[in-house]
Amino acid sequence: MVVTILIMRQMPARPSAPASAPPPAQSAGDDASRGFPPGHPTVQLPKEALDFIEKIEQKSDANPGDLKAWDELGDVTLRAAAFDPSYYPRSAGAYAHVLKLDPDNLDALRGIGNIDFDQRKFDQAIAAYEHYLSKKPDDPDVRTDLATMYLSTSNADQAVVQYKKVLAAHPQFFEAAFNLGVAYSQMNNPADARAAFDSALKIAPDADARNRVNQMIASVNNTPASAPESVDAGGIPSAQPSSPAMSSAGNPAITAGTFQGAMEQMLRNLPIAGPKVQSLQWPSPTKTLVLMDNFPMDQMPPFAANKFMTDLKAGIDQVKGAHKIDGPVEVDICDAANGRVMQAVTE
Repeated sequence: MVVTILIMRQMPARPSAPASAPPPAQSAGDDASRGFPPGHPTVQLPKEALDFIEKIEQKSDANPGDLKAWDELGDVTLRAAAFDPSYYPRSAGAYAHVLKLDPDNLDALRGIGNIDFDQRKFDQAIAAYEHYLSKKPDDPDVRTDLATMYLSTSNADQAVVQYKKVLAAHPQFFEAAFNLGVAYSQMNNPADARAAFDSALKIAPDADARNRVNQMIASVNNTPASAPESVDAGGIPSAQPSSPAMSSAGNPAITAGTFQGAMEQMLRNLPIAGPKVQSLQWPSPTKTLVLMDNFPMDQMPPFAANKFMTDLKAGIDQVKGAHKIDGPVEVDICDAANGRVMQAVTE
């Protein structure tokens, strides 16, 4: 029974920071006492816990239309994944089942976002959290996690906006106050970082939290002005681009002054989809075939597919305007493995 309660209540542990990294930005509900130290061996779930999960799985399989049962399966397997990461696919599958039946299901949207958060799929987590917040905007936990995802993708400006929204409605929300200081530090704004950390110190819930804030204040006071490394949700420095975007041939991207070059750059910069772009083919000056690696659109949750299409169309319109293209532009999103057109867009 104790193990079952732990699985039902245990939130997934976030990645731990290495000893050399600065104190990490905190996720909503993040608690060091819930996780395991780095290098801790995988915990083998006892038979009672496995039987409990199997029982919930059998219940959901027997009732494919019971959204509550499938949400429960997603929740339980996500919490089990804190002990055994092999449960992540089962949790994601349960939430995906719910979202096929109810694309606005809040439990499933948050669950998918949390899985992507844990697995460092930051753009996908952002898409899930944004859709969740469009239905329930005053959720400080999810908005803080959304902001932390922006921070993890080096979009500190947008992270600051989201943390401030949380604090405007929930001024005692420690994680948002702490992370606001981290965001300002990433923006090389020590004055605002100190002010944010001073505010966080006043509302820190315990001695450990106060110690973390004091460490950050000392770091801000002692660090000369320079561009800090971005920090992901686990405190691990994020990789920064060191060269221009590369074309599909491995050469620098086509000159940004050309329409085709700007289109390629826009496509490669798209959230979620950009890293999957393998190459572009141009049958005509205003039509491109975008070959995608491992990007099955028909399996994407509705919120993710909608975000992709919205971002794609907005990007096409922006490039058209910048290059004064008056006629239609055609973009075919194709599966690189077989050439199948998954989505045709004309703007």
